[in-house]
Amino acid sequence: MRQNSFLKLTCLALFYLLISPVWSVSADDFAKLRKDSARISTMTADFVQKKSMKILSKPLISNGKFYYAAPDSIRWEYSKPLKSVVLSGKGQTKRYIPSGGKMVEDKTGGAKAMQIVLGDVAGWMNGKYDTNPAFTATIREGNDTMITMTPTGKNMAGMIEKIEIAISQKNASVKSVRIVESATSETQIDFQNVVVNKSIDPSVFQVVQ
Repeated sequence: MRQNSFLKLTCLALFYLLISPVWSVSADDFAKLRKDSARISTMTADFVQKKSMKILSKPLISNGKFYYAAPDSIRWEYSKPLKSVVLSGKGQTKRYIPSGGKMVEDKTGGAKAMQIVLGDVAGWMNGKYDTNPAFTATIREGNDTMITMTPTGKNMAGMIEKIEIAISQKNASVKSVRIVESATSETQIDFQNVVVNKSIDPSVFQVVQ
């Protein structure tokens, strides 16, 4: 139950992140970021997801694996503390959870929300950013490209105060995402062991065991 709530909150936050444009300080910065992102045909990464809240004695931590293959195949897999897998591609999304010693499809409706989220992830991985007046964003160059996104209106009050994204200048892959929901609540996702443009067996996006 706790992981399901954690997953829903994270998906909501990622949804707002990934439907939003990355506006840059200049058009040239934006164009370069979009061009570099479009070069990613595949990506695999381990991730550590940490949810911190004032009411928690210690953060909630989840671990997993992320897979992507152009144009829209995604596998988002949690391995700890509980296993769950979401497969998305060709306009369909399915979520699998453990039951009776095997992985079975979750029919509760959660996959529909994930379909929206992962559809935007695929577009983002292809370097497609659409204008969304719900956020303003700035880019700061350094060892990594740092993007800070801030809601423009009050409709996200209590859900998201800002989103901070670190993008590798080496290959345009996302290194970390920090989602600040409030002064006492935030989610940090760190991607590790990132590999881009290496062949991925198609079964990764089709089979769940």
